[in-house]
Amino acid sequence: MFLGIPVRTLRPALLSLLITVTLLPIMGLPYSADDTVNRNWPTVGLPDAIDAGVNISREWMASQGRFFPGGALYGITMWSLLDSRAAYMTYLALMGILLVALVAYVAWRATRSGQVAALTAVALGATMQVRLGGGFDGLASFGGLVTYTLVLVIIAGLLAAHVLRGGSTWFTIPMALAWSLAITAYEVSLLMLPAILLLLYVTGPSLRRWARWAWATVPLVVPAALQLGVTLYLRRDVPVTAPAYQVDLDGPVGTTFGKQFTAALPFAQEGWGIAPINPTLSLLLIVAIGIPVFLAWRPWANGRVAIPDRLAVGLVAAGLWAWIVPSMLAAVTVRWQMELVWGQGYVYLPYEFVGFALVMTGIAALLRARAHAPWARAAFVVLFAVMVAACAVTAGMNIFAVGTIVPGPAGPG
Repeated sequence: MFLGIPVRTLRPALLSLLITVTLLPIMGLPYSADDTVNRNWPTVGLPDAIDAGVNISREWMASQGRFFPGGALYGITMWSLLDSRAAYMTYLALMGILLVALVAYVAWRATRSGQVAALTAVALGATMQVRLGGGFDGLASFGGLVTYTLVLVIIAGLLAAHVLRGGSTWFTIPMALAWSLAITAYEVSLLMLPAILLLLYVTGPSLRRWARWAWATVPLVVPAALQLGVTLYLRRDVPVTAPAYQVDLDGPVGTTFGKQFTAALPFAQEGWGIAPINPTLSLLLIVAIGIPVFLAWRPWANGRVAIPDRLAVGLVAAGLWAWIVPSMLAAVTVRWQMELVWGQGYVYLPYEFVGFALVMTGIAALLRARAHAPWARAAFVVLFAVMVAACAVTAGMNIFAVGTIVPGPAGPG
């Protein structure tokens, strides 16, 4: 008890406060990148917007070989509903908070450890920096498409896990819908299928229960195969001329990979002097919120959790996949070989943020399963403290960075 309040109640409240303070600064941002134009969708009227969306989808299919009806549907719906900057930026902030909650829930479902799930939340929060200078902010621009598809991917995976564990097969319908909307809205979603299947394998029942496995995986594999088949068919005669879709294996692949991969780390922008940092504000948030979060969750508690090593290794492997594969995609692409700078990454960085968080989750699970050993307990405490402090510092950097932006013509409207 603390001041008559159960500590069990304070834990999620304080953790939620830290994540909210980290992502709430998004609400103060102006429109940027493609949003400066796309925000005008509501002015054309819904019938014209639908016609334009259909035409854009056809153009993507004809000139780029990309099949993204889900992206057009999302864009028209979202921009028609969120017709002010305040509503749009609030939506982006809430989507970011939802993403953290879902990833933390995945960690809890997998490990059944509240402390590991809390570490997952702050590890992900520590990476969610407002991107300055590069114009490729997947959290706070581009219609929130990246976060939207990530949320759908995680929901589809959670529904698959529910079916796999004996849940009603009726859940395959929303599972297939969520997954189909994601992979027809953004291609990087499709690349996450191996990570989903790996997590299902390390958390699910024996493969001998083939019927359950079929119900849980067919609604994922079949739409993915269809989307891949349609894309390959569309690209059979499409000349790729745009640098954003050209592959060059002879270019600076290693350097570009390093830029994209390291951009997912906490403080990547600050390390290269791209974004400002206010030590006083960061210290204030560590003291006011970070330390209470650390003390409330008591990571030093000597309670061993039965987490199989196979599960922990699977979490690390899935995280590395979500972190490495998008970096490889950027590394072989001509445009990003030319445009990316150290400290900045391309718009699908949020997928890599989740990858980093899952890697930290797997490491934490390995340590938590060995809590009887003093070295493992100490290492878990240090890792928990570092991630909490990093999240608090990121919150301070986001607040300070947004506060330095002077709204211009693309600002509040």
